[in-house]
Amino acid sequence: MNTKNPYEYLKIDCLADVDPVEAQSTWCVTEGRDETIIIFSSPLPDGYWAYGYLVHWANGRTSVKQPTAALGRFRSQRDAKLYAIGFMFLYLDYFLIETRARLHKAEASLLQAELF
Repeated sequence: MNTKNPYEYLKIDCLADVDPVEAQSTWCVTEGRDETIIIFSSPLPDGYWAYGYLVHWANGRTSVKQPTAALGRFRSQRDAKLYAIGFMFLYLDYFLIETRARLHKAEASLLQAELF
């Protein structure tokens, strides 16, 4: 199991006490009958971006975190989404094979967008 987010370099730490913000954008990375991953992103008042997530696991459990600077601040929405994908990679072994493939496809789409 990987123990480091490959996009850690994109994160700007936030040491202040912060409240979650309302999600301004949702990105449904996977939407399956068995597992769903949704990444939330939202601009912060200081101009940076924050991310959050919602995961419906195959075992019936749910993990959810609203966008907050406590998870890190990012210079762009794309950076926040890449970091969120990297965060999901930390738990890749716990996802279904189809979900893993979709996560890699989502990562590729964000990286591809950078080229154009």
